[in-house]
Amino acid sequence: MKSVSKRFFLVSILFFVSLVTACVPTKIGEQINKRITDPFDETKNLNVHFVTTRREMGAKDRCEGNSFGFITDISPHYGICIVNVPAKHVIGDISLDNNQDKHTFFQFKGRVNTDEKEFLSKIKSSGSEEVLVFVHGFNVNFDEAVLRAGQIKYDLKFPGEVVVYSWPAGADAGLLGQVMVKSTYDLNFTEAKINREPFANFLKEITSTGKKIQLVVHSMGHQVVLPSIASLAKSGKSKFISELILNAPDFDKNEFELLLSDLTKSSERITLYCSPGDNALIASQKVNGAPRAGMCFKYSGVDVINVNEVDDPVLGVGGLGHGYYSSRPILTDIYQVLLGVSVDKRLFIRKSGPKNGENFVLRK
Repeated sequence: MKSVSKRFFLVSILFFVSLVTACVPTKIGEQINKRITDPFDETKNLNVHFVTTRREMGAKDRCEGNSFGFITDISPHYGICIVNVPAKHVIGDISLDNNQDKHTFFQFKGRVNTDEKEFLSKIKSSGSEEVLVFVHGFNVNFDEAVLRAGQIKYDLKFPGEVVVYSWPAGADAGLLGQVMVKSTYDLNFTEAKINREPFANFLKEITSTGKKIQLVVHSMGHQVVLPSIASLAKSGKSKFISELILNAPDFDKNEFELLLSDLTKSSERITLYCSPGDNALIASQKVNGAPRAGMCFKYSGVDVINVNEVDDPVLGVGGLGHGYYSSRPILTDIYQVLLGVSVDKRLFIRKSGPKNGENFVLRK
């Protein structure tokens, strides 16, 4: 009887030790090192996957120039742009090679066209469990969108595949609309709304790969993305996005609030970077006759972060303006977002005052 009790006691002790050992957390540094194996400290060629609804214009083997235009095509185009990202590039700068210093300027190194099936296969078979999807905003050409996606992947040391969804923003350089911003804005706004259904279809495709989807959106790209996400959430799909990162959303504030319950249902977390001094959003408010979601308002279930402090003004007018999402301060915070760090634990974040529109402020 004593031997049985002794054996039971020893088994209990061993079970307890194994349980405690299993509960000891891995060091955070080790987790980050395991996730990010590539230091991204050398100039390198990166594959930027693209899905675009732009109409193909000419060169089928190039990503630069007029390869894709400014009108929505009948069917999406899929492929890979090979982008050479210089290690010495200035953070946020995506200037192309000017034949003077190839160590600081981006270069296109080719294009591989695929179909939908091959595109999904490449994403699914990639080694990482994460995919970052980038959706650009107003008046952005195809090649600029691709370069921006490459820059974001490099500067964030993102371990997974990066996909740029490029809708027909911009205007032909030869059109009067390029000079008349209002005309270009109206044209882009129409194309954005046309792209809601194609983007919803793309989102269903990319989430079917089983990867963790990190979705980064800028400016008028929210006109494409937010209603599409809401429609999928209404159909019963939930938590299909890990991090939904909204940068300067040019989207009606009241409409955003109507979609909010579906957006929070769709995503594990929503981060919104706003600025009341964003000149583009101020202009959009005048054009549309309603405040924009990116002008700093509190929304339930959303981490709203005011980035106005990190915007260095030029002659009293907003410096980083509407493109602050690609700046060093924002990228530093997005890096921590993708690591899953709580907003109040992240570097350079402080709580905002109770009477302010935002929840948090990104410190200068």
